[in-house]
This record gives sequence, C-alpha cells and structure tokens, in this order.
Amino acid sequence: MNLYRKRILSLVFLLLLAVSNCTVSYVKESPDLTKSLARFKRLVVVMDPKSTLGSAESKMAKAMSEQYLAHHREFIVYPNPKNSGETCTEIPGKAQGIFLLKMSEEISGSKIKLSALGQLKSCPGNSVLWEALASSSYSTTGEEEQSLRKTYIQKFGESVGPKAAPYYHLLRALFDEITGPVLNEAEQDEKIEIESQT
Repeated sequence: MNLYRKRILSLVFLLLLAVSNCTVSYVKESPDLTKSLARFKRLVVVMDPKSTLGSAESKMAKAMSEQYLAHHREFIVYPNPKNSGETCTEIPGKAQGIFLLKMSEEISGSKIKLSALGQLKSCPGNSVLWEALASSSYSTTGEEEQSLRKTYIQKFGESVGPKAAPYYHLLRALFDEITGPVLNEAEQDEKIEIESQT
C-alpha cells in the first residue's frame, strides 16, 4: 500500500510539474478590449511569416489556434487557407480582425522548447486589442494523449506526432488568457455555418 501511495504521489507531482512548466510571461489588454468585444467577433488566424516553424508545424499551430478560438473562446473564425491579412489587408470573409501568431521551436534531444506570441488585432487600423507571450519546454517522448497525436498526424503527417501535445498545451495556456465575445443567436448561426464549411 505504501509503495502504491508513493507511486500515485509521484505521478501527481509529475503532472503538476508538467502543468506548471508552462509560463505566460505577460498579457497586455487594450482598455477598449471589453467594449470592442461587443462588436469584434469575427476573425482569421494568421501565422506570422517570421515564425521559425516547419511547414507542417505551422499548419498544425494554425489549425489548433482556429479550433481553440472558435470552440473555447466563441469567436467566429473564418478559414484563411492563404494565411493572408497580416497587416489587415485581404482578410477573407466578414472578418473584423486577425489573431496573429508568431511561434518558435527548439529541439534538443527528447526536449522541445516552444514560445508563442499572440496578438488580437482590430481591422482596419491594425490596432492591438490583446497581446500575450507564452513559453515552455516539454518532452517529445511522452505517450499521453494518443487521440490528439493521431488527429494531427492524420492531418499533417508523422513528423508532428511527438509535437502535437506540447503545441496544444502551450497554445491552450496562451488562449486561456483571452476573453472571448458573447454571440447572439444570429451570430451563433453564422458560426455554425462557417464551421460546417471547413
């Protein structure tokens, strides 16, 4: 029983260590953010061209961001296959702004260090309503969250498998710092329609 209890406590400690490892360095909000969210509900996700990710990793980060912002923060996220709109030009659909994501990764053995800088920008005008920076290190050898791995391997190839969980955890920490809008019934219908097309 004592050995069993020690193992459980070790697992709990490792889990807490893994969760607390993610650091959101700072969050900046415009004083107008809350007021802006009454009208700012439609956006596109744009990967910053200065990101130092491979093509598959960049696509995975963009897809994770679109899904999290739509499903957990209730934004109406328009698809952006051309990754356009970095400076509020050529924004697809009825988008009113962009979520600009700049990421970097460094791999050393079985460890991956990730950083993500996110900016919520209102268009036209390119004004930053919200900005945050998150960074953390993760193991790429963990076997947890197999369904998450499988989902992203199917979409973006085998190379992203070991990185799927680290990317997801870092981006979730970043997006947990942002407040989403409240959608009325017509906007909820619009959101469902957009999501059904992707």
